Amino acid sequence: MKRLYHFASAKNALYDIQNRKLKIAQLDDLNDPFELRSVNLCNRRHALAFDGNDAVEFTGYLADMARRFGVLCFSEKKDDLLQWAHYADRHKGICLGFDIGSDGKFGPVQYRDKRFPFPKKKERDVDFSWRLLSTKSVHWKYENEWRVFLSIGTPTVDKCTGRVLYFVDFGPDLILREVMLGARNMNTAKDIRQALSGYSETVEIRRMHLSCGNFDLEERRAT
Repeated sequence: MKRLYHFASAKNALYDIQNRKLKIAQLDDLNDPFELRSVNLCNRRHALAFDGNDAVEFTGYLADMARRFGVLCFSEKKDDLLQWAHYADRHKGICLGFDIGSDGKFGPVQYRDKRFPFPKKKERDVDFSWRLLSTKSVHWKYENEWRVFLSIGTPTVDKCTGRVLYFVDFGPDLILREVMLGARNMNTAKDIRQALSGYSETVEIRRMHLSCGNFDLEERRAT
């Protein structure tokens, strides 16, 4: 097991806690334009085969991956200023700390300054897909990201937006251990304890504060 952290808005984090499940990110929604494009596509034949765009429908490798798989994104760090700003509603959100097991393809993101060579056809398998998913530009290195690569299961339709969403339940390979409230978060420890009602595991509730002397976040017990 490894302790990893997932940043979210307060609303989404409370939903995750109350419902004991975490939303699986769909590959089309990830914010890096090079997502799943960490392979060299300078050869036009390779690019066409990879994207597979025709006049009727999008039938390429990337579209097939997006239909079949999703990803859980975590960080090794819970006190990174930029991740709180980008992924936790400008420090108004919540960071969830999990003990992560080996359910699904699991590991750290590899950061590179160049895209890796296009493989031979026989090498385009699940391991190749994992390499695509877990390779990013060095520009993202500050995130210290880990990922869990999962097959998409039964969809849930969001009542407000009509969007199709996918979730994975908390369990032996996804155990909630920490709830970190952002420095600008308005929830109280009582709110979190109510959301945690019925949990058998011990979950620590903490809050981030702005350091008085440095450009850092300091972790303290939440009240």
